[in-house]
Amino acid sequence: MIIYARGTAIIEHRDSGEKFKIYDDELDWEPVDGDDRGMGPETIYEALIEHDELGDLRWTISEYPAGAENFKETNVGVHRVVQDFDYGLEHEPEFDDEDPANLRDRFKSNPEWTKALTRATVVKYLVNWFHYFHEDPANETPYNGREGGYLYIKGGPYSAEEELRENFEDVVPEDAILEAVEEIQSDGLFDWAPSHRHPDSIDFYEDAVAEDFAQEDYSFEELREIARQGQSAGLGAEEEKTARAALLEQLAALKDDLPKPASHGGIGHNHPPQEFELNGDELEETTQSLDAIEAELASNEPNVEVVAQKASFLRKAVGWVAGKIDATVDAFCKSFGTTLGAAAAVALPAAILAQPYWGKLAILLGSVKEWLLLALAL
Repeated sequence: MIIYARGTAIIEHRDSGEKFKIYDDELDWEPVDGDDRGMGPETIYEALIEHDELGDLRWTISEYPAGAENFKETNVGVHRVVQDFDYGLEHEPEFDDEDPANLRDRFKSNPEWTKALTRATVVKYLVNWFHYFHEDPANETPYNGREGGYLYIKGGPYSAEEELRENFEDVVPEDAILEAVEEIQSDGLFDWAPSHRHPDSIDFYEDAVAEDFAQEDYSFEELREIARQGQSAGLGAEEEKTARAALLEQLAALKDDLPKPASHGGIGHNHPPQEFELNGDELEETTQSLDAIEAELASNEPNVEVVAQKASFLRKAVGWVAGKIDATVDAFCKSFGTTLGAAAAVALPAAILAQPYWGKLAILLGSVKEWLLLALAL
């Protein structure tokens, strides 16, 4: 439920007889009281205006039970209400898109709804929006004490006040922004990093993927042939072992999400959109290839030729999925958001974990090629 107030109130001064107009946008509703009753909690909302001539003017609404208007009251003291607002409780509009990313558009496209929200509700929306796009840099941002602290390689640091003002200053009240900033910074954190949903973070990862896939000097078939000739000089190097450990994490994350053949012939637990489903022979061969790659990478002396051979099939599997949206393998892979990178050696980036299984599969191709190049010292 939200509180609405429409129109203009006219209050007549008891002594002077002067009439004063109060406009609906002057009302700022806040919950001021509440109690548990037989049918659940009662919440009392109040809008208080401290008028220079009329003194305190109050409009009060009781919500009880939840979702129902119990009573409303206008109190202008000793003065007389000539005309009151049309005000009360009504159901919130239902939006087709509740994505926090589109909060500004919802505010701007629905001014009556926005105006009717209490400040506390606006603050809640703003805080949720901020945390959707920003995170504590301790989560994934590299740290180097000698360089002065966190290295904001994906963008930032971001200020809560600057971000909220830039996006919402023209659509919500100033005091709501300041209150949201205070809540966001209540734990003492003032510099924020981009989450994996932030446009700057997405751009960073897409650029990294594009850079990986731009290097088309070697196909998987060519890498397999090089490995067949006995070249694996990079195996055992520190960089290769670090990349191998990170690649094993990516494989585990992908296998957890890969659809499992069901007894009725359907898809397993994660129910991806039909156009991206791997099933039948494609799913079986993909699973077998992933198992073979994982087994080699987990061994002390990986067979680089086998990894390249199985990666070649995975590229065909990705091509089968990409063909469903009329895209090339490279274009499909570049549309997903991360690369193996040094960060993965510490913790698997959230940007990978957030991908659907076909995204993880596309990303995995780039990481496998990166490892093959290291293993073959190319």
